[in-house]
Amino acid sequence: MTSEITHENLCAVNELVLSACAKFASSNQSHAQLPPIFILTPDRFTLSAEKILLKTTPALLNVRVVTFSMLFNILNQEENKILDKTSSVLFLWKSIHLLKDQLQYFAKSVHQYSFAEKMFNTINQLQSSMADFKTLEKNAKTEITKRKMHDISIIYAKYRELTREYIDGSGALDWLIKHIPNNPIIKSAHIYVTGFEHLSIQRAEVVRLLKSNAKSFVIGVQL
Repeated sequence: MTSEITHENLCAVNELVLSACAKFASSNQSHAQLPPIFILTPDRFTLSAEKILLKTTPALLNVRVVTFSMLFNILNQEENKILDKTSSVLFLWKSIHLLKDQLQYFAKSVHQYSFAEKMFNTINQLQSSMADFKTLEKNAKTEITKRKMHDISIIYAKYRELTREYIDGSGALDWLIKHIPNNPIIKSAHIYVTGFEHLSIQRAEVVRLLKSNAKSFVIGVQL
């Protein structure tokens, strides 16, 4: 185990991390104030992680297996309304129609609902890479790319305007990046990270901040 975070060497399943967590948590069960212990995993791995923990140590009062969205819910005190994918696509669909006369490249696609779904995937990918939409438009190498990025940029801006009272999955990661530093829960927490094969730039930044701000931090990687 190491605290080095890379995109290439994350372990998909690392029982050493879970065993270390269970051992640490068990040794702290008698403390008057149990330290919060979070095991950060992908959605698909939460059940497996809980089963491994229960098999190792049946009663762990202060351990929570969490995903990125669950961690957001724990830390967020502003009670933002969460958008699921379907709702996000519908807001994008509305944004596209409001801007149909301003689109330079995608004007012919505005009446296709599938276009809103494709735009959601494109925007989500750009957000996960922490890309700046305006900069991408400005630095486009060809006129076609520039027109595409112009449309994506104004659609994204309108989408953010329409969803200002909500927060979507990528927005939750942005919130974590902004609020993890100096968060009192994280400052007192012991963080374990396992189950990932890859982290987007956005998620890697969340993990880096957890490493820098948590009381202790363990991540499973392949050496």
